[in-house]
This record gives sequence, C-alpha cells and structure tokens, in this order.
Amino acid sequence: MKKKKEQRLIQLRSILQEQGKVRTRDLAAMLAVTPETMRSDLDLLESQGLIVREHGFARLSLKDKETPLEWRISENREEKVRITNRALDEIKDGDIVFIDAGTTLLSALGNLASLRDLTIIVNSLPAAEACLKMGFRCIFIGGEMLRNGQHTYGYFAEEMVDHICIDVSILGSTGIEGADGFCVYSMKEVGIRRHLIRHSRKLVIIMDEHKFSQQGYYRFCTFREADLLITNKLSPEQKERLAEVRHIIEV
Repeated sequence: MKKKKEQRLIQLRSILQEQGKVRTRDLAAMLAVTPETMRSDLDLLESQGLIVREHGFARLSLKDKETPLEWRISENREEKVRITNRALDEIKDGDIVFIDAGTTLLSALGNLASLRDLTIIVNSLPAAEACLKMGFRCIFIGGEMLRNGQHTYGYFAEEMVDHICIDVSILGSTGIEGADGFCVYSMKEVGIRRHLIRHSRKLVIIMDEHKFSQQGYYRFCTFREADLLITNKLSPEQKERLAEVRHIIEV
C-alpha cells in the first residue's frame, strides 16, 4: 500500500474515533479527496471489519478490531522511539525477555544489538524476524495468528509461556480510557498476557500519551500489578489517575 494512502487511512480512522458517525461526503471534504477515492478507502476499512457503513455515513466498528500493523508503526513514531529506548534499558546481558507485539517496541528493537547472550521470547512475526537478524536466541510463542497485529494468542501460546521463567516482560497497552488498568483491543489477548505476568520477575508497561484517551476494552493488568510504566510527560491529572503504579518514568 502506498504511504500516502496509509496516512490517509490513519487520518480517516482518527476522525471517526473523535467524531463518531460521519457522512461519507463530509469525510471526503475533510481529507480533500474525491467521493470515489473515499468510497474506495471505506471499502477497504469495511472489508477488514474496522468500520460500519450506514446510509451514507461511516462509523468505527464496535468490535475488538485492531488496525493493521503497517498503519500503526508510523503513528507517533518519535514518542514511541523515546519510550522504547528507555524500556530497553531495563534489559541486561543474559536476560530472558518477552517483547510485546506492539508497534511501540518494534520502532526501536535494533537498540538491543549491543547486548549479549539474550533469549528473546516473542509472539510477533515482525519482532521474531528483527531479533533473528541481530543474532539472538529467539523463542517464538506459537498459537492462532491475529491477522492485523501479526501475532499469536490462545491455549498453545499460554502453554509455552508456562514453561519459561522470564526476567523482564515488556508489554504495551492500547488504551486506558474508562478502565482501571491497562487494556488491549481483543479479549483473545488477555489470556497470554495474564500468563506472562504470572511468570515474569519484572513487568514493564509502555504506553504513549495518546493512549490515555483511547478506549480501554479488555483489561489485562491492573495499575498496581505493573512494576514500571514508561510513558511521555504526564499532566497532574494523569499522574493522579496512575497513582497505583509502583514506578513511573516519563521520557
């Protein structure tokens, strides 16, 4: 997919997230494209289950749909790189580490290259490829594959995690709005994350500031369960909301 179209689809989804149900012709005007182009964009989003169309209007799907990885990796890239760089400082030579499938971590995985004798556990195909290129021992957690996120979940993935003692797990969150903890889009992901929390000596959560206003769907971790949260600079209100987190680093 061309970069220009990817950026337009990201903008389109952001508009629907902010405004709810919007007329198709208004969307075309907002994004300065023809009605034909807008219909083509909406056809693509609808085929992926990300939107619902109703009599000349479009709205986001209420189902637990995750946007394609290739779209998300360019969103808020600078913030993601800063957060990831600090999170990777928690990893030491010889550690056994779980790396989450989210785009925040994928944005700067190359910074692990200076470490030695790491065992990296992943359930993400892009993350596995990146780790193998750096020459690390890599354990891929098998299971059913989520298409948009390109990562696995389910019983077989959870069974594998139960046999590993993990030094550090680094997990992302898709949003916390309306929730009393860190959340993901899909209930299918909650199980493997609960197993990872159970078998990890240290749990690091990473989340950029935009996730504060993103709807929390399925909670996988309470605020008090996180050993460390790494995020952007927080407002006093945001700090108060996260008061139960044991330690917060702002970058």
